[in-house]
Amino acid sequence: MKVLIVNEPLQYGGSDIVAVRLQQGLDKNDFDCTYCVRNEEPGPMEPEIVATGVRILHQPDDQLSYLRSYSYYVKLLKAEHYDIVHCHLPFYSAVVLAAAKKAGVPKRIAHAHFSQPLVLSESPIHRVISDIYRGIMRHFISEFATDVIGCSSAAGEYLAGKRGFAKKGVVLNNGIDSEKYRLSDAKRAAVRRALGVEDQIVLGHIGQMYYVKNHRYLLEVFAAFHKKHKNSVLLLISDGPDRLSLEQLTRNLKIEDSVQFLGFRNDVPQLLMAMDCFVFPSIHEGFPLTLVEAQAAQLPCVVSDTITPTVKLTEALQFASIEAQPEEWVKKIETALRIDRHTISRDRVVEDFDIVRVCKKLERIYLRK
Repeated sequence: MKVLIVNEPLQYGGSDIVAVRLQQGLDKNDFDCTYCVRNEEPGPMEPEIVATGVRILHQPDDQLSYLRSYSYYVKLLKAEHYDIVHCHLPFYSAVVLAAAKKAGVPKRIAHAHFSQPLVLSESPIHRVISDIYRGIMRHFISEFATDVIGCSSAAGEYLAGKRGFAKKGVVLNNGIDSEKYRLSDAKRAAVRRALGVEDQIVLGHIGQMYYVKNHRYLLEVFAAFHKKHKNSVLLLISDGPDRLSLEQLTRNLKIEDSVQFLGFRNDVPQLLMAMDCFVFPSIHEGFPLTLVEAQAAQLPCVVSDTITPTVKLTEALQFASIEAQPEEWVKKIETALRIDRHTISRDRVVEDFDIVRVCKKLERIYLRK
């Protein structure tokens, strides 16, 4: 079966990684996959995908308006005769799915990765307009999709509406290769040496640097922690539009020498092993892939209580309020640091989130009439 996977630029974001892992885990004898990304410029993940023999199409920048996108996808889908369109875009999915229906594609999938807007407008008028826009697009997604996949029920309902997800939806967990994340003391020691943090308390975070990930609050928490624990360091993995302002904030808080901005990395399992505690104060999330990865690495976690409670896969994950003073997070981090990582069970992660099992479920969705 021919599958077209439609995605934003592939930049090591959580939803990008999910899309690629799902594609790479499919049976190559049954599913011939091609990507189409909404950008002319290649993203940083693309070389490793192309190296596996998978084709990547780039939607031209002058074809990104809704009408031109619709025409672009109708022509593409009719010319190449795809059996499945799997769309990982947010509400823009409606345009692609409408084109897929027009082109006669029998299986049209909208995949939801977020449960709230990625960027919250400060303007009441913009919020009203955005709510109207999302309501219209939910209607079209529910109408044109044959299936709606959500990383959680909340994410599926956010993209397709409660009735749309109830009618066409299924939850598909964000899968990982769980064995890669199994804690290894030798790998942990090697990475800590490479980072120059052998004898320090290492806190860490993974997430693209924009508003919803709440890095500013994270840095305030770390500043409060560092005041009590001078031998501590914070590792920030990923990148994004807020990076420069966050670097300035570290200088304002006088913690710039203890915060490492590591950018996009392809050695996340080893970096998680190097950490002592994972701190994740997002304003909201769908079902964060990074929290699955952190718990697979038997890493104690302190996360915001705005995130779905179903993300708790081990006894070593604690929730905290982002309305609280940073000192409250410091206390929970100190509690987390007293946990022996080797005693943390990975059973739930392996049972429910191993990529092999998740991909088998996706194949059943693809084949379902």
